[in-house]
Amino acid sequence: LSRLLRSVVHDDSIKALVLRIDSPGGSAFAAEQIRSELLAIQAAGKPVVVSMGSMAASGGYWIAADADRIVAEPTTIIGVFGLFASIDKALEYVGIHTDGIATTDFAGIDPSRPLPDHVKQVIQMNVENTYQRFIQLVAKGRKMTPQAVDKIAQGRVWSGLDAKELGLVDELGSQPEAIAAAAKLAKLPNYQIELIEPEL
Repeated sequence: LSRLLRSVVHDDSIKALVLRIDSPGGSAFAAEQIRSELLAIQAAGKPVVVSMGSMAASGGYWIAADADRIVAEPTTIIGVFGLFASIDKALEYVGIHTDGIATTDFAGIDPSRPLPDHVKQVIQMNVENTYQRFIQLVAKGRKMTPQAVDKIAQGRVWSGLDAKELGLVDELGSQPEAIAAAAKLAKLPNYQIELIEPEL
C-alpha cells in the first residue's frame, strides 16, 4: 500500500486521493508507514480524503487521522484497543496441556499457555506507549487537545454517527460523498476516477 501511495505523489494526473479504509487495525508500525505516505501526498499539494467502510479501528483510524476530510458511514466501527488472545483455558477444559523449554524468560510465548506476569507487563507498557502516540497524532490531525481525545478514547468503540458528534469524522456518507469532497477540495468541477490497486 505504501508503494501504491508513493506513486500518487509523482503522478501529475492525480489531483486528489480518496483512500477507502475498511480495517480492524493491526500493526502501529505499518499504520505509521502508510500515514507518512499520506502526509507526503498532502505535502505535494494533493488533498487526501478518507472514506471509511464497516470498520476503521486502531491502525485504520491511525492512518485516517491527518486526512483533509474523513467521511464515515453511520455504522462504521471506530475505536482503538490492543489484546493478546490465548486459548490455554479452552485447551485445559478439554484436557489438553502444553509445556516446553525456553532459553530465556521471554522465549516460548505461546497462545496455548498463560502469559507470564513479566510478559504481561511488557505488553501493557507497549500498549500504553502506542496509545499515547495515538492520542497525540489524533489530537494533531483532528485539531483537538490530547486531553479531549483521551476523554473519548479509553479503549471505547464508536459508531460513525457518534464519531461525527465527537469530531472524529467530518461527515457521514459513503464513497461517492468522499469522492465529491475530494473533488471540491482539489477545485475540480470535472474529473475522472482512477482506481489504484495492486495488480492481480
